[in-house]
Amino acid sequence: MAVHTGPVAGGARRLRGRAAPHGVLVVVGGLPGSGKTTLLRRLLAEQVPGVVGLDSEDVAARLRRTGLRLPYRLLRPVVHAWHRVRVLHHIAGPAPVVVLTDPWTRPWWRAAVLRAARRAGRSVRLVLLDASQDLAESGQAARARRIPTRSMRRHATRWSTLLDTVAGPDGRAGVRSVVVVDRRRAGQVTLAEVLGRPAA
Repeated sequence: MAVHTGPVAGGARRLRGRAAPHGVLVVVGGLPGSGKTTLLRRLLAEQVPGVVGLDSEDVAARLRRTGLRLPYRLLRPVVHAWHRVRVLHHIAGPAPVVVLTDPWTRPWWRAAVLRAARRAGRSVRLVLLDASQDLAESGQAARARRIPTRSMRRHATRWSTLLDTVAGPDGRAGVRSVVVVDRRRAGQVTLAEVLGRPAA
């Protein structure tokens, strides 16, 4: 399934070798374990100039390099807090394009990110990776970082609501474009496509 609402188009010109549009925030959303980090790394591999990628996995890796041996469940609050501070910092910063991964299932955080983007004059593009809860849990198992069952259930419920909401214009307030992709399509979408032509 690939549902497009907004200007994302498969025929968008490639931006390789020239500056990307200024003032853009791309949010790669999806359930924990759905493949957001993999998609982000693939988008960054296109080497579009002026793009900053932000992923909580990078924060977790940095903490591990310090020699901390605590279970991830104890580090998770620190990782999330650090990641959110980095996100808000870079949204307000000079990078032409900021690409971040986030479950995008917490209303208060969505509101904070969209507010920060609005203040910074950034247009917002959403890439929502629609993987089932079973697939996402398999992804968590593969990376050996499962989240609690109750937390996953909340994410899944909110994710379903989010997908229903963004299908209508009221659910896209503050967002220039939305593309919903499954795992197969996620392996094909490009940053050039996401950053495509401006909304009509």
